[in-house]
Amino acid sequence: MPEHKNLPFKTMEQGFTLIELLVAIALLGILAAVLTATLTGSLNLNRQSQRQLDTTSNVQQVMENVRNAWNTLGNYNSACVPGLGLPDGYTVKFINLSARAQPLTAAGAVATGTSTPPRNDVNRATSCTAATGATVGSGTSAQVPAMRRVVVQSGTAGTGGTQVIGGQDVALTYDILGPQ
Repeated sequence: MPEHKNLPFKTMEQGFTLIELLVAIALLGILAAVLTATLTGSLNLNRQSQRQLDTTSNVQQVMENVRNAWNTLGNYNSACVPGLGLPDGYTVKFINLSARAQPLTAAGAVATGTSTPPRNDVNRATSCTAATGATVGSGTSAQVPAMRRVVVQSGTAGTGGTQVIGGQDVALTYDILGPQ
């Protein structure tokens, strides 16, 4: 008869108890929550990085278009990039520079601490006419500057023509020497 007493205990040892199953499910739930949060954060960083990379590529492409257009003397002299398309919120501005890369005022003098050089918009019209600030000085003494600093910047348009800059926005500055 002692053999029959051990038989019921062996059948109870063959499966898991309800508490063991609940603990295992709870542990799997905690692991799943931690992994989901980690993956979600990684995917969000990936999206942000991709947006910044796309913005940087767009700004570089605009800069290349300006540089290529200004290889032509007429386009450089008039500060014009015929038909340049810009995504919404992007700006292309230039500052006239002296032969020593010093910013120039509208009068053609080297800008000092009290005088700031004007930041002019590049003319993007299909037919190239001179942009405002394409020359320095006035009247018969007006001259095309030896160099220009071009600033291409991404952002969103704000109120009153201002530009709102966010964390994903990029600004590229490039000095371009006039063609010979």
